[in-house]
Amino acid sequence: MNYSDLIQSIRKRFKFSSNDSFHLEYSSPACSSVYLDNESDFKMLFCCAKIYHIDNVLVTVVKDVGKSCSSTSVVVDDCAEMIDENDYLGDAFKDGPQKFFLSDEWGSYLSHAGQKFESIADFRDKLRKFAVQSGFHYVLSRNDSIYVNAVCANRDVDHCGWEVLGSVASINQCFYITRFNNVHTCRGMIRNRSHRQLGSKIVRTCIESTVCLNLGLKPREIMSNFKSTYGYEISYKVASRAKKRCVEKMYGSECDSFSMLSWFREAVLETNPGSSVVLEVDESTERFKRVFVAYAGQIQGFKFSLPVLYVDGAFGKSKYKGQILAATGRNGNKGFFPLALCFCDSETEENWLFFFKNLKALLEPQGRIITFISDRGVGLLKAFDLIFPGNPHLYCYHHLRYNLSRKYKNKGGEIVVADVLQKFFKVAYASTEKSFYFHLKNLRDEGGAATIDEFIREIPLEHWCRAFFKGCRYGIMANGIAESFNNWIVAERSLPPFAMLDQTRMKEMKMMSERSVESKSWTTKLTPKMEKRLKEQLDRSRVFRVIASHENVYEVRNDKYSYSVDISTRTCSCVKWQINCFPCAHALAAIQGARLDVYDFIDPYFTAEYYRMCYSFPIAPLSNVDASCSSTEDFILPPVTKRPAGRPKSKRIASAGEKKLIRCGRCNKMGHHNKKSCTEPLNMLL
Repeated sequence: MNYSDLIQSIRKRFKFSSNDSFHLEYSSPACSSVYLDNESDFKMLFCCAKIYHIDNVLVTVVKDVGKSCSSTSVVVDDCAEMIDENDYLGDAFKDGPQKFFLSDEWGSYLSHAGQKFESIADFRDKLRKFAVQSGFHYVLSRNDSIYVNAVCANRDVDHCGWEVLGSVASINQCFYITRFNNVHTCRGMIRNRSHRQLGSKIVRTCIESTVCLNLGLKPREIMSNFKSTYGYEISYKVASRAKKRCVEKMYGSECDSFSMLSWFREAVLETNPGSSVVLEVDESTERFKRVFVAYAGQIQGFKFSLPVLYVDGAFGKSKYKGQILAATGRNGNKGFFPLALCFCDSETEENWLFFFKNLKALLEPQGRIITFISDRGVGLLKAFDLIFPGNPHLYCYHHLRYNLSRKYKNKGGEIVVADVLQKFFKVAYASTEKSFYFHLKNLRDEGGAATIDEFIREIPLEHWCRAFFKGCRYGIMANGIAESFNNWIVAERSLPPFAMLDQTRMKEMKMMSERSVESKSWTTKLTPKMEKRLKEQLDRSRVFRVIASHENVYEVRNDKYSYSVDISTRTCSCVKWQINCFPCAHALAAIQGARLDVYDFIDPYFTAEYYRMCYSFPIAPLSNVDASCSSTEDFILPPVTKRPAGRPKSKRIASAGEKKLIRCGRCNKMGHHNKKSCTEPLNMLL
């Protein structure tokens, strides 16, 4: 009922003509006389009645001639649905808008006897969802490959009559409901925030498409998304198992994943000619040993990236664990360029030999001297010296710092170790031999000559100190690119071998395509990051004076220091040009003083043209529509592994030598503690 209906009812009751004029009045506890002239006043009447808990309101009908004709009463309860109290309440007190969830349709999945389902599995899935949405539990009195009979869980207690019975038709293998009683005679059904039958099987069907697009989705993210999308809360275990079921449906079980590697090798070699896929299986036991993968597009593109390779190993996190060995290059825009992957059982000398042998087969035809960077992993050094005896090999500075810090375990305080590492930093970064020995003396004085000398003897100087490295190292001191790549595939590392390789392939394929498209819009001669670096160096070079000595040799001076620059050999006495393979500020000053183009003295690997060439060789997609018709029918057993007890670590643990020093706000000392955890004694001046 609304205001217009009320007016029509009054005219009919009191037999008013269309020419008769009247108005309505009523009284409330807050006001003795209130006019009722429009729809808004009519709604306000009901609102007042609700606020003051009034069941009936007396409305007086008054003719405009001044004579009261009669009165009538309005029963509030009859029209209470017309008033929405949210219209008169503040935002904090209003009921929020009703949200519709994707689970709302589950309540209509079971409707009548004779209903048809595609299969018995489809019926079981819809039965679970129907029970969850309806808010009751059921038990299966019969459940086999043909018949399913479900009854209410309260049947024995409350004698509830709810029941559904169905069977599979032998003609078409579809499932039909033969008897369905949808009336519950037990206690009232209440839909809760969670449901014990809302398990990983139901959740898997709901998140399958999302996980397919994002395998890096974490269980807690699945829990949050499921709550906002379906309106139910699920546990961490259910979310984790549901994700695992999704991966198994996409790629099969973890055990079957090893057999799929044969098809993967065949598919890659067919669609990406020039690729290298080497799969080794123990012939006596037919168990997997290792696999090496490098795509043709990356092999060709690596020719235009910097002649450096970061090699490192990362642990797998699937059921059979394993180790992932990777060789990662570096493009001219300071980004990583994946070249090759190897999945094996562990990081051993034998596996590193297998990896380096196949890697060498890719690099030799290119005819470049490649500089390798590693963390001196288990078995790596011996295998590298056997396969690449003449190639430069740099050791990661951060891992050396960690190794040095272990020498002082239980021998010195945190501050002493921090001072030793700080002086070791200066030794490693020394650009000249004189500077090296000067800082080494300070390091020996601080850390003890015996300890430092023993540590230095273990690592040849040419592998870690800038002053003794002969060649172009592009300013590299750490294995950061390899760590970045390992972190980039952290989600894929939790997958079985075939799924890990396939997902990594798609990720690399997408990255190469995106970088290729992005680089086409560049207008600078160098890559954006190197162009920025060039401009910064040019700004620094403005303070120098250039004095010509003889052809191509110049002395570059400022108010305090002088430097010798030979632009023909691309050397500077500061050694930064040789170390970074990029002109330093002194070199740029000399080049501009000679009226030459600075771009002619920059390594071509830093140009936008070389960057575009890096990504001009795409990785071709794979199609598995004919996978069942593959000629390869090898059955490969998984390796024999024993998983240790406890929850596996999913994140890399930073070593003590890699942790950044911070200054404490309490004691004002450098260390690994803050103001809250500081225990240093303070000398207070009273």
